[in-house]
Amino acid sequence: MNHEDLLKFAVIAGKTILENGGETYRSEDTIERMLNNKVERVETFVTPTGIFASIENNGKIETTITRVKQRDSDLNKVALVNDLSRRFSKESLDTLDFSKYADELIKIRSKGKYSFLLRVFFAGVAAASSGMLLGSTIRDFIPTFITATILQCIVTYFERLRLSTFIINIIGSAFAALLGLAFSHFAIGTLNGIIIGSIVTLLPGVAITNAVRDAIWGDLISAVSRGVEAGMSAISIAAGVGVVLNIWYVIGGKL
Repeated sequence: MNHEDLLKFAVIAGKTILENGGETYRSEDTIERMLNNKVERVETFVTPTGIFASIENNGKIETTITRVKQRDSDLNKVALVNDLSRRFSKESLDTLDFSKYADELIKIRSKGKYSFLLRVFFAGVAAASSGMLLGSTIRDFIPTFITATILQCIVTYFERLRLSTFIINIIGSAFAALLGLAFSHFAIGTLNGIIIGSIVTLLPGVAITNAVRDAIWGDLISAVSRGVEAGMSAISIAAGVGVVLNIWYVIGGKL
């Protein structure tokens, strides 16, 4: 094992955090924490789309740049990497079993999400419950649950096709508006209640939270970029709903 392997390993750990919804400062802290007691100096610069890391040891400087193209939300992986990094940081080079930690990180990165049916079901429950908190009525619960579960299936399908989040949000919110119109037309729930509850699962909650936390931490570039990402997601959701409702209004439908 050499210092180049250590650097690559720590960067992959930081990349895993970024790819699964972690903040940029958490990614930087993870890389520095893992390498601080193993090299003379560590410098990291992390943005939502890339990691720049450099170490110095015995007068030799090694640097790596890693592009982050995939971003998802799996906080279980973030927690697992956090735990691994803290255990790794306590190890000295003399006692470090590098292969054990490398295998553990590979298992974390390959770890799947919860089962598809479980995610779909609880997406429906979360949407219907959130709708109640946002002003929906009790008769909106079932149609919102149905709409949100089908919406989650559609979003999952398009995610596998690797479409951009912007396009997925437009399609998903348009579908939620269509089902909301269908249910309300037959007096099964209210239009506003169904739409508001259903699109909750599309809202960029993680991006907004991370933007605020990065800003508080002082990572202004990351804060602005994540804020723009959250804003674009909100615009795409509004666009999908707005287009469907406007078409419905133009053809003579009642809202």
